[in-house]
Formats: sequence, C-alpha cells, structure tokens
Amino acid sequence: MYPSPFRQRLRFLGQGIRQFFAERSALSRLMLINIAVFLLMLVARWLVYVISFLFRLNLDFTGWTTEYLDFPADFTALLYHPWTLVTSLFVHNGFWHIFFNMFMLYVAGRLFLKYLTQKQLVTTYFIGGIVGNLFFMGAYNLFPVFANAVSYSTCVGASGAIMAILIAVTVYRPNHPLNLILIGQTTMKWVAVVFVAIDLLSITGGNAGGHFAHLGGAVYGALAGLFYLKGNPFRKVVFERNQQKGYRAPTGTSGRPVSDADYNAKKRQDEAKVDSILDKISKSGYDSLTKEERDFLYNYKR
Repeated sequence: MYPSPFRQRLRFLGQGIRQFFAERSALSRLMLINIAVFLLMLVARWLVYVISFLFRLNLDFTGWTTEYLDFPADFTALLYHPWTLVTSLFVHNGFWHIFFNMFMLYVAGRLFLKYLTQKQLVTTYFIGGIVGNLFFMGAYNLFPVFANAVSYSTCVGASGAIMAILIAVTVYRPNHPLNLILIGQTTMKWVAVVFVAIDLLSITGGNAGGHFAHLGGAVYGALAGLFYLKGNPFRKVVFERNQQKGYRAPTGTSGRPVSDADYNAKKRQDEAKVDSILDKISKSGYDSLTKEERDFLYNYKR
C-alpha cells in the first residue's frame, strides 16, 4: 500500500527538519539553543515539582528563573545579574511563545542569509536582543505609568532579536518579494511596516514591555541594515588617513590601488550578480546553478 498524502507530508517535513539542523548553520544553532533551553527548563520544572511534593518542600522554580535568567526592568537588579542581558534571549514562557518565535526566526533568518552572512546574523541576533532589552528597561524607568511595576517586571524571549533580523534584511532588500497565504504577493517593506505598526498600537495592551523590546530590536535592525547596505562609514576616513601616513591603498587584480568609487562600483556589481543568482534559485532551484555561480555565492557570503 502507498502511504497516505498526510503521511507523505509528515515524512517530507521530518526530512526537511533533519536536513535543516544537519546543516549546522548559525540559524539552526540559534534555534537549537532556544529549543534546548526550553526543554531543559521543562524537565527542571518537573523535577522541582516532584521533589517539592515528595519531601514537602516549598521550592519556587519560577521565582528562581525570574531572578537569575529573566532581564529585569530594575537597573539595580541588572547590576547583580548582568548575564540576564543574554540569558533572557533564550528563555520563553510556554509552548506557543517559543513556537511562534522559532517560526519567525526561521523565516526571517532564511531571508537574512540569502543576502548577508552567518556572522552578521549572529551579531544582529545578540546585539538586537540586547538593545531590545535596554529599550524595555528604559521605557519602564522613563514613563510614569510603569513606575509601580519596575521592581518586579522582567522581559524574556527572542522577539527583540528576531525583530532586529527582520528589519535589518528589510532595510537591506526592501523590495524582496513574498507570497503570503490569504494576502498574496507583497514585499518585505510592507510586512515590516505591519509588524512595527502592531507593536506601536499594542503598547497600551497587556504586554507593553515586550512591545518596547520589539521596537528596540527594530531600531537596531534598521541601523544594522543601513550599515550592511552602505558599508563601514569609517572606511573612507581610515583610507584617507592611511594615505596621508604613506600606507598603500587596497589593490585590485592588476596591483593598482583601488579607489572608493571603484570599490563601491565592484560591490554594486557583485550585489546585482547575487540578486540574479537568487532569482535563478527561486525559479529553478539550487541545483540549476553552475559551478561558477555556486562558488561565487559561497565566496560572497563568507
């Protein structure tokens, strides 16, 4: 008997998941760390519950994780637990929290890696998440409406980091096409606008701190995207200073110095070639690329 279509889909899904994590890319490792932390905390919470029951103890696992893993709104608490700037980026409250965050991380991360490097992805994740945490702390200490909640409010989750990744790739390639269910064809910039608008309109809701963290990640993502798009803004200054000190300028294949104009022209030419290759992949698949195109794409993303 032939397997049912549903079983075939499940099998293909399982194969795709195994292949994704077997790649050991920066994206798969970030997702794996998030999932592993979530599962470990589930097991630890169950063990604490069992021990408390058997020995009639009053162990507060949630209170411990809140104090030592969650990012606090109170600056004094942060001084005692500075590592929460990072640990909070991998802690999630419940299955649906981590499910939607990992789904968004996968989607945004795959788009990010179409144009940018794995190192840039990791950098954007961590710095974007940290900036999101600091936005959360700043909002709770700046606006009087949160004054009574500063002492006990915390922030967890990868949402701010994911927002940074999404906005960074949107700024880098705002017109990247997307085909969304129930909506149809659209572009990255409009998806990003909707996400930012939702956070702005939801500040008065029940998860104001989380939305401030999202907005902080978005701000960093926009700056990171501009940086990736325009290149290092200090490059020209350093180049000119090196010239004044007698250092040799960067050289091309002919051995002659390469000017900033030539460098930027070559960069635009390479980006146009990458766009052409990515279009070819989207239409015919990765296997349709020539060896030269694969080598170029690999070397460009390093």
